[in-house]
Amino acid sequence: MKDKSLAYWIIKFRYLGILLPLSLCISSLFFIRHIKVATQHQDFIPIKHPFIEVQRRLNRYFGGLNRVNIAIVVKKGSILKPEVLRAVRGMAEDIQLLDEVNPRRVYSIFAHQVKYIKIHKDGFSVQRLIDKIPATPQEISSLKQKIIHNPLVYGPLISKDFKATLIQADFYENISSPKIYKEIKGIVKRYKTSDFNVYLNGEPILEGYIDGQLSFILYVFAAALLVILSLLFMAFKKKRAFLLPLLAGGISVMLSLAGVELFHYTLNPFTVLIPFLIFILAVSHSIQFVERYFEEAQMQTDKTQVALNTLTSLLSPIRASLFTDFLGFASLILIPIPAIHSIAVLGSIGVLSIWASVVIFLPSVFAIIPLPVLSKNNSGFNLPFKVLGFFSYLWQSPKRIYFVLTVFVSLFIIAIYGMLHITVGEIEPGTSVLYHDAPYNVAARKINNYFSGSNPYYVLVSTDHPEGLVNAKVMTEMDALEKYLCHHLKEAGYSLSIADYIKLMNLAVQHRFMIPQNDRTIGEYLFLYESNAFPGELNGLMTPDHRYANIRVDLKDCRSSTIKRAIYFTKEWLKKFHHFKGLKFAYAGGPIGILGATNDIIKSGLFSNMMVLCVLIFIRICLALKSLSGGAFLFIPLAFSIALTFGSFGIFNVPFTIATLPVAAMGTGLGIDYSIYLASRIKEEREKGIGLFEAVNKAVFTCGKAVLFTGSILTIGVWSWMFSNLKLQAKLGGTLGGLLLFNMLAALIVLPIFILLLNPKFLRERV
Repeated sequence: MKDKSLAYWIIKFRYLGILLPLSLCISSLFFIRHIKVATQHQDFIPIKHPFIEVQRRLNRYFGGLNRVNIAIVVKKGSILKPEVLRAVRGMAEDIQLLDEVNPRRVYSIFAHQVKYIKIHKDGFSVQRLIDKIPATPQEISSLKQKIIHNPLVYGPLISKDFKATLIQADFYENISSPKIYKEIKGIVKRYKTSDFNVYLNGEPILEGYIDGQLSFILYVFAAALLVILSLLFMAFKKKRAFLLPLLAGGISVMLSLAGVELFHYTLNPFTVLIPFLIFILAVSHSIQFVERYFEEAQMQTDKTQVALNTLTSLLSPIRASLFTDFLGFASLILIPIPAIHSIAVLGSIGVLSIWASVVIFLPSVFAIIPLPVLSKNNSGFNLPFKVLGFFSYLWQSPKRIYFVLTVFVSLFIIAIYGMLHITVGEIEPGTSVLYHDAPYNVAARKINNYFSGSNPYYVLVSTDHPEGLVNAKVMTEMDALEKYLCHHLKEAGYSLSIADYIKLMNLAVQHRFMIPQNDRTIGEYLFLYESNAFPGELNGLMTPDHRYANIRVDLKDCRSSTIKRAIYFTKEWLKKFHHFKGLKFAYAGGPIGILGATNDIIKSGLFSNMMVLCVLIFIRICLALKSLSGGAFLFIPLAFSIALTFGSFGIFNVPFTIATLPVAAMGTGLGIDYSIYLASRIKEEREKGIGLFEAVNKAVFTCGKAVLFTGSILTIGVWSWMFSNLKLQAKLGGTLGGLLLFNMLAALIVLPIFILLLNPKFLRERV
């Protein structure tokens, strides 16, 4: 009764139902004009995690750790050629002059903090490694010897084969990555010659590159839209069949984008996909209305009654469907990552807008436009009926039913096995955001090949009071932890801490590369080095008051296994060998720590998110069908498709990353729609007194046709993301599209078979 009353009021005030959504759509233009599309590093960092707190402290004590790596690799000969060295110096100096960079954190063979310790009869002096560009063979040979005898340069900044050199620059955290990317590319272009290649790596480079590639997805969306409209036209042969869903989808997108600006979010590589998802979701729900509208138009001559019947029959299932869609997006708010939060907000607003664009707007339009002229003998596009006929064929004999059930159970068991072998985090060097042959990943491999890693792992060192670092036990423990990590981590390359500078000084004075065991000696070394250093030169390694320091270990990749081992061996060393009470170590900082925190959030967030979501959806379906068994029945195809999708992750060794994290929630919320619509239509037919088999068949060939189109359009639309030049978007599109497809097939094949076998009570009861 409530559904009929609500439908009656919507149709009664149909002109308001048209003007209100259109007015909101036009008003949203005011907000949309301010929307920004940008890739921001902080959007992908977990909000609350101990590793992130360590990173914040590192930023507070040592400035930005937003690192860019620039590798210069000669094509022939040695890097120590005057013309190449001049280009390297020019790049390093221009980078140091940028407002966005921390000038004390630019490392190259020309940096002030890169020293050469010269021994003479009166003692020793600390000098810059390169004062001027060597011009003669003798000067080049002398420079080469200085480099070979300096372990902080030979390997870390100059490759062992003298084919490459490295410039490292740390930028402030609040600087936009696209700006950094543009500045670095401009400097490289200024000095680039045919003698060498330049490879860029680092988080700002990655984000800047991604930002420049985002516009490509718009072409993908346009192509997918043409395919969707073509399918609609072939299916219904009526202009209104694709114009009205197109208009409904457009209204929903406009309203959801207005919500982005209203809540002060920005579009990023994740959220830029959501407006398109909302569009095809609105189109999909519209298809259910258009299909039922055409069906009612064949039986009625009063357009108002046709609109009323259409809305009345679909109001209950679409209310439940939109609620589950809303839950799918809204549940993502539980995951403490800003980029995921923006998906939750944008998607939730988009789903709510579908109520206005589909539930109110479409029936109101149906009530004022002339009824379509339809031929009862015209089946239109026959392919859907052939597909549905094949599905119907599967349950017309016990043998075929049991064959389908055998396949179902077998696939489910295989899927469970796959789910037990899911890997969280990266499994390959580089980043899974981009394809293997993307310039960024090529650069990462080159830098790792020539040098000792491009993924910094930081450990924060703190003492109880100022000058606490001027202590032999402190320096010895710092050095021990650094060596322990380098020894046990095969992925570890270059490492650096203030302890290395102390050992370098001791090598020059005592000819032993080790920490002296006298506090006074360490104090003298620090004083001598700092008095010969550029002001603030060591601020990247320790604070001026000698209270805080850091240990950096560069790793060759950021795979999940590498991150786990780095953290494990840090814990192990602290447990076994850390004894000095005046010293504290905090981990894990840097990109490795951030990725480690993200992996932890994915592990914990996925399970909790799915549990909360499934419980809420189950309760909502039970309330909609007024049946506990009805909720359980509709979960059968959903559980099957979820297991099949995520089982394939483990079977095909696809890692679970931040790119695929939203798939579970969105796929669960969106995928249950098919079963809701189909079960509601079967129940409606049963209430008319039709037998179970006939009710299932009729529901499949009427509502099922719309489900087939809905699932196909959603899948095609989402799978179009796989043509993106960003692997992150392609991976999200591939997995989400697969889940939606499995949900559709499960609803059209598995659900009818279980209903026919068990004849559930909720389909026999009148509500």
